[in-house]
Amino acid sequence: MNRISRAYRRNRARMARLVRAVQDRTLGPRFLKQPLQEDVIVYTCVWHRAPRGNPLAIYRKQQELAPHLKAVWIVRKQDVHLVPEGFDYVTPRTVDYLRLISTAKYFVDDANPHWSVPPREGQVYVETHHGTALKYMGADRHFSGKRPSNDTIVTMHKRCQRWTYSLSTSPYLTEVWRRAYNNDCAQLPVGSPRNDRLIHATDEDREAARERLGLADGERALLYMPTWRTRRGPKEADFDLSAFASLLPEGVRLLVRDHYYHDKRGRKAIPDSVIDVSQGWEVEDLYVASDALITDYSSAMFDYALIDRPILLFCFDWDRYRFERGAYFDITVDAPGQVTFNANGLLDAVLTASYESPEYEEKRASFRERFCTYEKGNAAELVVRKVFLHEDVVQPEPPRDGSVPTTVLGWTPHPHVLFPEDPSLEELLPPAPPTLLH
Repeated sequence: MNRISRAYRRNRARMARLVRAVQDRTLGPRFLKQPLQEDVIVYTCVWHRAPRGNPLAIYRKQQELAPHLKAVWIVRKQDVHLVPEGFDYVTPRTVDYLRLISTAKYFVDDANPHWSVPPREGQVYVETHHGTALKYMGADRHFSGKRPSNDTIVTMHKRCQRWTYSLSTSPYLTEVWRRAYNNDCAQLPVGSPRNDRLIHATDEDREAARERLGLADGERALLYMPTWRTRRGPKEADFDLSAFASLLPEGVRLLVRDHYYHDKRGRKAIPDSVIDVSQGWEVEDLYVASDALITDYSSAMFDYALIDRPILLFCFDWDRYRFERGAYFDITVDAPGQVTFNANGLLDAVLTASYESPEYEEKRASFRERFCTYEKGNAAELVVRKVFLHEDVVQPEPPRDGSVPTTVLGWTPHPHVLFPEDPSLEELLPPAPPTLLH
């Protein structure tokens, strides 16, 4: 039965690719001959999931400052029921989708999806990204232990050549984007639009979010947000979530938010005492409602640092993760809070509240200064005024000399990729060996 099922999925995928190819070669060229719609903005996020994150923050500000522009979202079919009322949208691979992406003037995106038609002269593409990069991205994947194929690296490189603007939160991130994506887009030093809410969050916002979660007065909420490792679902070595939750002190509640790649294959069991917030929540509300963050290598730590609450890192597989995926610096050395390397250490930190020690306040402040440099609470407004209203409110960062940011400890030893368009020409250096990680 499994063999039949796998064959069915393969054949279905092949047929879908064939249909896409026919559409691209017949309808696509016809729509590309139509004039650009100067007042249309295409929004999409995390590979066409329901509206969220940076694109949603920009959309909301655009509705306020530039409502005369028409906004249309691209949303995959399985997420249509999650689209808020009043949002215009199309689903991928439809005729309306092809017409939209062929003629729209503006694009706002936080990932790097496949587009069915090539970019046109005059189109403006805003790449917001969906987090600060710790792990290798783009062309830098060439040096990771689990290296993508040459075709995959070339595909990533080609897709990002359409970008006009790329948003950055710090000089560190600007250097990462430049070396990872090797394009000529302008780096806008504005911060992350979704984080504007964190900077302006009030006590009332916190109380409202906690009430929605069902948290009692005085109850402490620990937000657990692990990063993605495999499409087979969340896997933490030697970590029993149910046992961990059952041993938490009285008055402490665990919130679990798994990576969005696990929206089909989530955890098999979540205890009744744990609140599953993996779906149906904007992550900014969870940050505001919680009292501390538990994560591993997720970019959540960079956002959470803005609200200056304790961060606890559970780095049980750091050597393996950094070897297989690659990382720009050693987070276990340059951390915004307490670092633990096994489940017992994590539990001990929570039971003793050692992660709340005042010594970590200085680490958070340093982390925030270096990695959240441009976060001022007005990122969405700056993007709308710069891109859609053509106001001279922010200047792109000038070109850098490619030198290592001096404020980051343990910067990657790997050089800049020189041939992203043809990785076969690139030197095959080994990934950073575990013996050099600490």
